[in-house]
Formats: sequence, C-alpha cells, structure tokens
Amino acid sequence: MKTPIFIDGNCRFCRFCAKVLRYMCGEKIQIEFQGTDVYQSYVLKYPHPNWEVDSIKMVEGNQVLIKSKAVEYVLSLAPWYYQIFQIFFFLPSRVLDKGYDFIAKNRLIWGKSVDACEL
Repeated sequence: MKTPIFIDGNCRFCRFCAKVLRYMCGEKIQIEFQGTDVYQSYVLKYPHPNWEVDSIKMVEGNQVLIKSKAVEYVLSLAPWYYQIFQIFFFLPSRVLDKGYDFIAKNRLIWGKSVDACEL
C-alpha cells in the first residue's frame, strides 16, 4: 500500500517538492493535495489536532506526522543513496521544525525560481 503524503499544492514550490518526492520515492508514496476528497477522508478517519497545522502531513499508525517528522519518514522510504540526508535528523525536532518553518515562510519567493523546472 502506498503511503499518502498531503501537501498544500497551491504554490509552485509545493508542486516542485511533490515532483521531487515522487522522483525520490516512486511507487512507495501517493502525493495528495490538501482539500481533495482523499484528504478529507483521512481527516475524518484519523481525527488529530495536527490536521489544522499548515504543513506537509502524513499518517503513521494513529498519528498525523507534520513538518520535520513527516519529512524524516518520507526520506526513510527513499532508496539507500538518499539516506545520507538522514544525518540532519540527529538535530532536535524543534530546530528542524524552525528550519521547516523558514522554508515554508519563504516558499512563495523560492517558488519563482522553480517555475520552469520539470523532473
């Protein structure tokens, strides 16, 4: 079964990240955009306060993982040659989440540079 990953999808940067994740993880993940019927069914099936957070989301067991925890899990699904990036996850979650928030805050600026990129 594919692991569903939920992203915003309203900006070029989010769509670019979805392409990168599909490229990295292939058939192991299913990218869904927030607001779709699939997203709404997961919100109803797994009630959790993290659904309200504006972030990448994924369901692991009965937990809804967000921000750096979701990225860490997605990275664990990638092939071995991407596992070098796991070194960043030795940092505390609050530090990684601050980095995630910084990137998310500036995604509209950075999205302009990825407009023409196709993987």
